[in-house]
Amino acid sequence: MRTLSLAVFLLLFPLSVFAQGVPGDFELAQRFADSGAWKAALARVEAQQPVTVSAPRWADWEQLRCNLMFRLSQPDALAKRITEIPSGAPPVTLRFCLLQGARAAIVAAQGQAAREFLSQFFWRNDVPAEELRQARLLVIDAYLADDRTREAYLLMLRYQQDYKPLDRDTAARFVEGLLAGGMDKEAVNWMAQLDDAGPVKLLLRLQTGLLTPDAAVEQARVALAKRNAPPVYWDVMQFAATTQRNNLLRVEAMEHRLHLASPKSASVSAALAEDLWRTYALAAQELANQEKLLVGDDSAWSDFGARRAAASATAGRAIFAFLAMNSKVPATRANAQLQLVYSLQSSKLSMTALRLFADALRFQVKDIDTQARYLLGAIAAENNRQELAARYWSGLDAPPQLDADEWSLRLSQSLAAAGLVPASADILRAMLTGKKTLSVALMRRAMAVVVEIQEAGQTKSADILYRTLLPLAASRERRELLYALGRGAETAADHARAADHFLEAALTLDQPVPDALAVNARLSAGTNFARAGFRGDARSQFDWLLNNIKDAEMLEKTRRELQKL
Repeated sequence: MRTLSLAVFLLLFPLSVFAQGVPGDFELAQRFADSGAWKAALARVEAQQPVTVSAPRWADWEQLRCNLMFRLSQPDALAKRITEIPSGAPPVTLRFCLLQGARAAIVAAQGQAAREFLSQFFWRNDVPAEELRQARLLVIDAYLADDRTREAYLLMLRYQQDYKPLDRDTAARFVEGLLAGGMDKEAVNWMAQLDDAGPVKLLLRLQTGLLTPDAAVEQARVALAKRNAPPVYWDVMQFAATTQRNNLLRVEAMEHRLHLASPKSASVSAALAEDLWRTYALAAQELANQEKLLVGDDSAWSDFGARRAAASATAGRAIFAFLAMNSKVPATRANAQLQLVYSLQSSKLSMTALRLFADALRFQVKDIDTQARYLLGAIAAENNRQELAARYWSGLDAPPQLDADEWSLRLSQSLAAAGLVPASADILRAMLTGKKTLSVALMRRAMAVVVEIQEAGQTKSADILYRTLLPLAASRERRELLYALGRGAETAADHARAADHFLEAALTLDQPVPDALAVNARLSAGTNFARAGFRGDARSQFDWLLNNIKDAEMLEKTRRELQKL
């Protein structure tokens, strides 16, 4: 549960404060998944799914696991998991996971792997008709993923024979795949089934010469002015621009396509990023020729880029992209990189900036302007690409407009989330050195980082950091730190120290009615006192619980521990 704060983690214990009707473990994991917290949901599945197939709801857990691995773009992990599904698993569960495995492989452009999943699926007995239909569509997608459009087309024809009449969405799916593979004439077979107002029919009419590029661009712009317009309209714009040999329009379309590209298909976005760099250069050279600029006069190019950006951000970016790649003057090259990233971010194309510099692999981090690295790291962090954020930020001092402690926490958090735990711990430890106080907000952030360090298995580093934070914490944060220290000591079988931390956590706040943490801390203190041989101390904690709590489940736990003395 890496994304959970320590406070939230502690509140997940089953206590009397939970009202009746609170969802069970599986329902809560499902709600995590439905909310978009896929990593946290998968962590819950891995921690809480029953081991045996015969256990209640094992199949539900397994299907949730497979779905989350698909959502998180983990085709290799999903493939491994499918091989580990026991032979006694319900057939519906295995079929579901095989289909999700195929989908994950298709998104990753691994058509052969997808077809291997599907071949296993087709060998199943008694496959429901709807699942069989979905699987046949996935076979078509698997061939398209490998650019084997001719084989996909033949399967489309067979599918149409078996599932007449073809629905509109499937027709659009076929046409889009055929157009991408250059089979325009074959795509016309399904023109009648397409939505007249949809982008796929617009693209088909454009590519088959039934519509002029100017008319297609005009219709696409009208559609794109509306909210939630399908990304296919940018494909229309790019094809029209290519037909017109309008490189500036191609740049505009490709920038948006790269921004909207699926994060699950790194190879596709990398190829598109490389193509965009080349198109930037073509557009920039055309603009420079119109202005009669000389190649190598970087100062004049840079001034021209700034002027053109005021009238057309796209044109300005083309000039700055050309300088970022080709300028021989380090200062000009650095400024161009910064202007390109800033312009894309300002135009709400932040993922385009990230993919241009990261996915295309044209630049080493050390060769990117410092200010551009700050921006790129921020974009990466906002889009949950923490390893990339850490890569851009590592080695940089705090930017002028940011507090040094805030910067250290951001960097430490990104490093921890990226799995670079020792570096994260070093930065956090350096930030805390010499501190006399720490605001509640910074304390909470620091505690969350230490939780990640602890959950990564770096218990010694986490223990040191918890101890460093302890004298800087207010009462509420202090007791959470003490509880965490107690957990660490308990894991290390240092039961006397664990009991001491747990009991201090329970007693830090003077509360008329003990809350969840205080009750759990008392019980843990008593349990660890008993394991350490302090039987009298343990009995005192259990007696206190019996006299001060009403929750039946907690009372039963306490009685069981008391009987062990």
